Amino acid sequence: MSLRIELNSAEKSLAINLAIARNENARSKGKPNFKLGKQADWLTDLEGIGGEIAACRYFKVYPDTETNLTVLPGFDLMTWKGSRVDVKTTKYRSGKLLATLKKDAKACDIYVLVVGEFPSYELVGYATSGELIQEKNITDLGHGKGYALSQNDLRRFT
Repeated sequence: MSLRIELNSAEKSLAINLAIARNENARSKGKPNFKLGKQADWLTDLEGIGGEIAACRYFKVYPDTETNLTVLPGFDLMTWKGSRVDVKTTKYRSGKLLATLKKDAKACDIYVLVVGEFPSYELVGYATSGELIQEKNITDLGHGKGYALSQNDLRRFT
């Protein structure tokens, strides 16, 4: 079972402002932009933040509103039970849960796959770090090797 979440007007405004601010901060610090499409730089951030806010609503936690990060923590949100969650957002309906080979298995506890485009998202499923960060899950989807799980291999939200 997946969960559909439509961001409300306050969440949309927050996502847009965070995306612009975080993108400006990253570019001013010379951080590389890893976008793959031709969209405006900040739109990549908008989709990621939109997915994070959708996941925050499910976990009943407030999103991280920090815009001046110099070192990224390795996860996007922390549940009230203390689990560190990394949210992966894609616009592709059949998208996979992905993580780079640089991901440390101890950096977070849970990876969540969110599918959709601003402001409509669907929480498809999740995997623990141990389930995703395994050699057998390394694949190359055309942009270099990384960890990947198909939607059928994910745990479902209840």
